[in-house]
Amino acid sequence: MKIQTRTLGVVEATPESFVTLPEGLLGYEDHREFALVTPAEYAPFRWLLSFRDPDVSFPVLDARLLASDYHPAIGAGDTRALGASANDPLEILVLATLDPAEGRLTVNLRAPIVLHPTSRLARQVVLSDGRWTVDHAITGAPAKDSAARPGEAARQAA
Repeated sequence: MKIQTRTLGVVEATPESFVTLPEGLLGYEDHREFALVTPAEYAPFRWLLSFRDPDVSFPVLDARLLASDYHPAIGAGDTRALGASANDPLEILVLATLDPAEGRLTVNLRAPIVLHPTSRLARQVVLSDGRWTVDHAITGAPAKDSAARPGEAARQAA
């Protein structure tokens, strides 16, 4: 299936790329069905594209690429909601934000997206662990204010 987007142009999505977030994302609760696509020209970024509105797109990164010590505690309730057992592997994705004015690329480590690759169910989990911020700097200077909403990633990167 080809999806026309404002941000990425035409993107190919296969049924294997479909992801359901039954609760949506913070600030985007009405968007529940997505394609998780990997356009080669944007690697290592992947993009969550909303089927409800293809112009709503969220750049994400595999958390393992960013911080070797990032092992968020995912609760049993969250695991069950994804249709996963305690031993099932889960993918941890983090939303990315680009602030062109400051030249900063940040990721939201406070509210990762947890994906069960088999069920294709995902959910955004807000961590209570204060070590992780919503604006962990990948490039550029650290943020002055880390209270940005997780949904800002899509608005700033799109």
